[in-house]
Amino acid sequence: MYESLISECKKAFPLAALPEPDSTYCRITDLCGEIYRGEPPWSYVKRSGLYGKGMRRMNMLHCAKVLCDSMAALTFGTQADIFCYDERQQTFVNDVLQDNCFWENMPAFFSRAYAVGGGAVRVYAEKGRICLDYTDNSCFIPMGNDKGSIREGIFRSLWYKDGIRFTLFEKHGFENGHVVTDRVLYSSKNGTLGSETDIEEVIPGLCSHSEYPALTEPVFACFRPAAANNLSSDRLMGISCFANSVDTLKALDIAFDSFSREFVLGRKRIIVPSACIRTVVDPDSGKVSRYFDADDEVFQALKCDEDRDLKITDNTAELRVSEHKEAINALLDLLCFQTGLSPGTLAFSGSSAVRTAAEIKSMDTRTEVTMQHNRCLAAELIEKTVRTIIRFGMLTGSLPPGDIRVRIGFSDKQVIDRDVLIDRNIRLVEAGLKSRLSAVMEVMECSREEALCELERIREENKNKEVLL
Repeated sequence: MYESLISECKKAFPLAALPEPDSTYCRITDLCGEIYRGEPPWSYVKRSGLYGKGMRRMNMLHCAKVLCDSMAALTFGTQADIFCYDERQQTFVNDVLQDNCFWENMPAFFSRAYAVGGGAVRVYAEKGRICLDYTDNSCFIPMGNDKGSIREGIFRSLWYKDGIRFTLFEKHGFENGHVVTDRVLYSSKNGTLGSETDIEEVIPGLCSHSEYPALTEPVFACFRPAAANNLSSDRLMGISCFANSVDTLKALDIAFDSFSREFVLGRKRIIVPSACIRTVVDPDSGKVSRYFDADDEVFQALKCDEDRDLKITDNTAELRVSEHKEAINALLDLLCFQTGLSPGTLAFSGSSAVRTAAEIKSMDTRTEVTMQHNRCLAAELIEKTVRTIIRFGMLTGSLPPGDIRVRIGFSDKQVIDRDVLIDRNIRLVEAGLKSRLSAVMEVMECSREEALCELERIREENKNKEVLL
């Protein structure tokens, strides 16, 4: 799929300096996308048994999805704190992010980005409204870079209308120091790329070439996992967080499939003597079937050696539950080691030791280090997106021209135990390094007005205690 994306972009923009498709990188990227979607190459296996024919779908653990969701939660577990030094810019940014469901869409965006090696958030204006587009690496190709910062790229968008498939390619670049956008639209009825179509006929008001003299910075921001791309060093985008753990994911699915089938193969089996087996004849087909009547409660006389032939034996196999759980947990620890997480971060059962958030924060764990590396990249993505939103606000007249000063911070509430948070605020207030108002706002997670009301109630209670004493 990634190789076909490059080919389609080359067809749309023959003169663009696109990267040559690397067979190894494209193969691993496509494989990671299939694994994330739950369709790995090993998802079907041959049926076993005397009458087993054909293929059956393996019972899978879908650890790739769990891993990407966990990495996304560690990176963007709580809302980032966005600080704009201009109040009008702050209000405008909050309204745009809320209008585009930014906080709801970002966890899923990060999960997909971890799966396919990255993604981009694009800002654009439509009918006076500023919109955000969340694109993963499967529909975005970075092109130009400036000292490691991606400044140009091609986006692909797909949609269907009246049974026709439309594919829009948008190339974002720079000419004479400002942003320019070139667009090419294709239409098809058979699922292929099809032929080029006039954009203005399909999307009124959208032209094939646009220039934005007021914009001197890219209108999109990129994110890629902190893990180094060892498959192709000249790629601007990263690799999947489990690109080097495919064999472990396959072993996990095999172990889980064996664990699931253990309950099928280990069903209760009773060996009964042949003299206790009855036969019944199907009147239509004449086929003779043998069965053992488990509900038969009458006395019957059978001609046989009673001590030897009438012995009923329970031949049920013992379920190997603990062995499978230990094997799966061992493989999960191996997956954590390969993806930069601490052992026990992913566990198949509650048997692993559970640490509090304060313990994780206090220890120099691999999970904490990996989380901080990826959070720095996520903060850069959010900061660039916010800056672009403000520039679009100035361009559309929603904001007056001015300086843009933005700061992004991540709250520590998800990695700090509440008792530790309270003790830290008490020590800072006693040392004179933090105001009581700020401490109440952080501990109680409330607004300034609510914190002032709470402090006023505390003063009233203290006055009443002094009167009683």
